[in-house]
Amino acid sequence: MKKWNLLMGLALMTALSAARADSAATIQAVQRDWLGPRAAEFARDSAALVPAVQALCDASADKAEASLQQARRQWLASLSSWERLSGVAIGPVLERRSQRQIDFTPTRPRMIEKAIAAEPKGPADMELIGTPAKGLPALEWLLWVKPVKPASPACRYAVQVAADIRHEAEALAAAKPSAVDPQAMLSELVNQWVGGLERLRWANMEMPVRVAITSGADSNPDYPRGASGASVAAWAAQWDALRSLAMQGEGSLQAALRARGQAKAADALAQAVKRAEAGMQGLTAADKVRILAAAKELAALKRLVENEVAPALGVSIGFSDSDGD
Repeated sequence: MKKWNLLMGLALMTALSAARADSAATIQAVQRDWLGPRAAEFARDSAALVPAVQALCDASADKAEASLQQARRQWLASLSSWERLSGVAIGPVLERRSQRQIDFTPTRPRMIEKAIAAEPKGPADMELIGTPAKGLPALEWLLWVKPVKPASPACRYAVQVAADIRHEAEALAAAKPSAVDPQAMLSELVNQWVGGLERLRWANMEMPVRVAITSGADSNPDYPRGASGASVAAWAAQWDALRSLAMQGEGSLQAALRARGQAKAADALAQAVKRAEAGMQGLTAADKVRILAAAKELAALKRLVENEVAPALGVSIGFSDSDGD
């Protein structure tokens, strides 16, 4: 009996050691192939945002409209790279609470107007400005809802908002991987993946449609990023983050499952992602029926990850930072 217990103990230790090694390999691949490159992309795009907004502020009257359009295009590029990074808020994005710092929604116009009147002139002054008046949503408001004019206090504030976004992007790109237990980091990855999926499915897609349907047949959904007309593009970028971490490369959930001999769960994940991918293709903001159908496939994918993928990876599903502010 003692010999049997010893053998069982050794077998358990070997299995735990192998699982830890698999988790470490997964996390290293995520940091190397996914997190690092996407943070660098966001840092590059946000760096170009500052001179684009400054050029608008410096523009002559005859070039103001063209400069505004260029600033808008750079905002859209920065938004896309941000969504591809923050669609699954892991590592420094989670640790720094970057979503709250530069992507607080809904933005607060009255707070923006108050911040403009305060005339902040640098990072120290911007620290005193509340997050609902900063970040990508606030800059969207300044470029689309109430477009800033050259040489105006509002335009000078827009430059400071852009610089604040750039500062956070630079910090994310420079952040070093945390020295945390690999299994704990894998748990963070799976939970934040589920949270990111739910944020896309419910907060960004389904809830606005449900509210619009309740309000009346002719009511248009009030989607996030609606002012800039970038809602659908934002969904696509968020889905890109989710799909790639589910299926692509050594750091994907699928690869982690197969490394643990969980081929059945990996195959089920692949099929669910394929169905969700089909639902996400060709969406338009006005097509409520198709949006709800896509949300249904996303919900099915979420249940699969919670009920089959997470247990197969030794992960418990809990509250995700993406579930709320």
